[in-house]
Amino acid sequence: MRHMVQQMTSEHDHWGLIFVLVGPPGAGKNTVMNRVLKDIPTLRQLATATTRAMRPTEQEGREHYFMGRDEFEQMLASNALLEHQIIHGEFYGILRRPVEQAIATESDIIADIDVYGAEALRTNFPGNAVLVFVEPPSREALISRMQERGEGDDEIEKRMERVDMEMSHLIDCDYLITNCDADDASALLAAIVRAERSKREVRKRRAEKLAEQLA
Repeated sequence: MRHMVQQMTSEHDHWGLIFVLVGPPGAGKNTVMNRVLKDIPTLRQLATATTRAMRPTEQEGREHYFMGRDEFEQMLASNALLEHQIIHGEFYGILRRPVEQAIATESDIIADIDVYGAEALRTNFPGNAVLVFVEPPSREALISRMQERGEGDDEIEKRMERVDMEMSHLIDCDYLITNCDADDASALLAAIVRAERSKREVRKRRAEKLAEQLA
């Protein structure tokens, strides 16, 4: 019994949750995430590092930390990144310190990260990462959404090359949201966040009770 309690406390000394949205580009992950961030103000977005240019709707430190390639490579050399990828010629990475701080202070965070980043978070924080796959209703709908966002044919073609790869990771996730309607998808994601927080509370009280029994 004592070994069980020690194991539970070592795995859950830090209770913060990381909600990771994965899925093909154009599935609506950002739209769903932003609606839930407004609905659940205690949830924060995890900003990642990137070398790509800032888009008009983005803000430094909210979606990403925008930096030059030299700075990105310095962060790699100093082990400041949990994981990094090169996508369409640009660097993307997950900053180590903000994730560790959020988990340690039970400050739940949410992020739209590719499947490799999601795997890295689950590997490093298996008791904290919750993977939610967001899929479009069809490939045709996916292409249509990209066109509506003003993406050109060349960019859409590049993104579609990743669709099959991204879709293959669906079975590795904890939850699935088919985004046919943004309102319904957002409501489902908000319910997932609240359910995982409820499960965490049960685990915490279970660990506390076991610790009291051994005191």
